[in-house]
Amino acid sequence: MITEVVFADLSLFIQQALCSDLLDQDGVLANRFGNDSNHLCGAGVELVSDMGKQRDPLISGYIGSEKNEESESRQRVSAGAKNSVTSEVRPEIRSAHSTAEEIFSSVLDQLEGEVSPRIRQRWFQKIKVEQANEELVLLSVPSAFVRDYLQKSYGDSLNRIVRKQGLGPVRWKITVSESDNTSGSGNAIGTSAEASLNEESKTDVSLILKPDSTSESKPRFSTNNGSEKRRPAMAVAPAISASPIPAGIRRDLTLDRFVVGKSNQVAYSAVKDVLRSPGNSFNPLFLHGGSGLGKTHLLQALTRQFFIQGERRIRYVQCEKFVQLFVRALQQKKIPQFREDFRSLKVLVIDDVQMIAGKKNSQEELLETIDVINQSGGQVLLACDVPPRRCQFLHQHLKNRFSAGLVVRLDPPDLETRLSILERQSIRSGIQVPGEVLHFIADNIRTSVRELLGAFTRLEAQSDLTGEVIDLGLAQRCLEPMVRSGQRVITMDVIVESVARRWSIPPEEIQSRSRTRNTSMARNVAIYLAKILTNRSNLEIGAALGGRSHATASSAHRKIREKSNEDEHLREEVNRLIRELRG
Repeated sequence: MITEVVFADLSLFIQQALCSDLLDQDGVLANRFGNDSNHLCGAGVELVSDMGKQRDPLISGYIGSEKNEESESRQRVSAGAKNSVTSEVRPEIRSAHSTAEEIFSSVLDQLEGEVSPRIRQRWFQKIKVEQANEELVLLSVPSAFVRDYLQKSYGDSLNRIVRKQGLGPVRWKITVSESDNTSGSGNAIGTSAEASLNEESKTDVSLILKPDSTSESKPRFSTNNGSEKRRPAMAVAPAISASPIPAGIRRDLTLDRFVVGKSNQVAYSAVKDVLRSPGNSFNPLFLHGGSGLGKTHLLQALTRQFFIQGERRIRYVQCEKFVQLFVRALQQKKIPQFREDFRSLKVLVIDDVQMIAGKKNSQEELLETIDVINQSGGQVLLACDVPPRRCQFLHQHLKNRFSAGLVVRLDPPDLETRLSILERQSIRSGIQVPGEVLHFIADNIRTSVRELLGAFTRLEAQSDLTGEVIDLGLAQRCLEPMVRSGQRVITMDVIVESVARRWSIPPEEIQSRSRTRNTSMARNVAIYLAKILTNRSNLEIGAALGGRSHATASSAHRKIREKSNEDEHLREEVNRLIRELRG
């Protein structure tokens, strides 16, 4: 996907140049956060997306106004005055290469008086001028967090300093050193950016740079006869990466960067097995678990690995995108082409499959698509936030099809895995974090890898902003809101999963109609815990546990309360679960 942008504020240009789109250094932090603003999950740092709904790893733009009225106004300037201004500016624009390097070098030099060497080294020197000529300057940047940090803290300073440089009409293209396209809506077949430029991706955000009213207007570009010339907007060729990567797949999500622990070992092994023998192992492979536990990481890593191995008949797509494409095909009477595109695949990977709930026609189409791929020896992989039996508003035939292969749950990481993730993140960030700080984070942030890395990022940013050394005291002060919030929020799903693990049964068993002794006891304990740990009524608790009545929930709570007074073992189990859930 390509986005052409004319920047409205020079600080936006610098901020877009200095960073990519979404911070996700371990491949599990990035998720879709909403259309208008992104929130670094759990970190308490608001990341405002300047591009609205567009979240592209490739952004290009013009510096200068493209409005017709401004162009006409400038053409009325006398030739003598125009030539005078041109000759004054032209020496600064000897070439795009020298201009780019000189400008950014000068910006960094002038910032020395405003920022510490440590902050300059960490934040301002992350930008690289990869390529430059009279037509184009190609910049490479590492992460979105840099952008948003600079936008919040140094946007005004950058805007002021760069305006002093007499920036010429250079066309800028910004690539991301580690692709950060998280939309997942693109086709995972290796096509060029031009080829993937469809109707949806043509929605551009036109922002106009206004020159300082106090400064003399300068031409964007001058021809030999002194007349002004505007460069036409052109589709930009995709950046050439060192290794092949399909569109819509983040380069940082690889199998070797997936931290394996007890909570995800089965899912990881299943993905590896599918990679070795697609279509012959688990078909479909259905991964489920809470947000931020690594489902998308595994699916995108597998897609990328297939692509590297030479398989081109593979596609990774968000389920919502699948539905959109299907509806569009219906409207445009292109269903045969739609079916050819999907049913001819060797490997189909669909993320967030819960998004198809309630869409009857789309469910029927997906079911037939899965059957055709399976019958032709292909492989289907799916990810969802809940297991098939708990998917609401889903046709029973589709639930059965999802369950026909292997259904694997990803759980929140245990302490050992959380420590491993933090240690790896510390190494990748290039900063030394004391072991006691890593243990503090791992002990208190337990729900997901995304929140875990969000806490690490928040601590790192706090240290850079204040100049404080990272120690246990700083970690406790900085992360106190996250720790307090994490201890306070207990959901029904969390309770059900905790009880299910303790009783060694699947969570969906608790919500089923099963009346076996073990399942009934686990269900009653879950109701009891929900009553004392949440603000839900008996009616709400019963509804969340398989649609049971108010009377059933009330009776279950009473039974466990009375039985725990008599049964010491049960009382210990219940108290252990309460401590675990409260953190």
